[in-house]
Amino acid sequence: MSSKKIINHAEALEKARKLCADEEKCRYDVRKKLFDWGVSSGDTEKIINQLTADNFIDEWRFARMFAGGKFRNNKWGKIKISYELLRKNIAKNIIDDALRRIDDKEYTEVLKKELLKKQKSVSAEDNLQLKAKLHRFASSKGYENELISNVLDNMKD
Repeated sequence: MSSKKIINHAEALEKARKLCADEEKCRYDVRKKLFDWGVSSGDTEKIINQLTADNFIDEWRFARMFAGGKFRNNKWGKIKISYELLRKNIAKNIIDDALRRIDDKEYTEVLKKELLKKQKSVSAEDNLQLKAKLHRFASSKGYENELISNVLDNMKD
């Protein structure tokens, strides 16, 4: 027996408007939420189309906000941001636009600060092992291998 309460089209549209007004959402997130609310798939598409037409949903705006937020708040790299946006079915050209808006100089500086901070808590037998551990750390945060290597090479031992 399902514990989902099924809500009608008008109620779902109003709840979805409030959801999108409170926080930037993409079509994927709204579709998932409507499913959780028990909205039929036919109504779901109508609601999403209406929200898009009313500018409550804008994939370009969402991608820019998501990329900027994950970079500034979570210190994520472009690879991880791109992967998460792809997971939300955001188009590649929209993702590329959002990532281009991240300032390269700030991006490199954030990586350098994260590596310096991590370096203080990492124990290593030698410099090579330290660099390997720092490289793995930065890679797990979604930074590009070439950039990580350049930053590590320029860091003072």
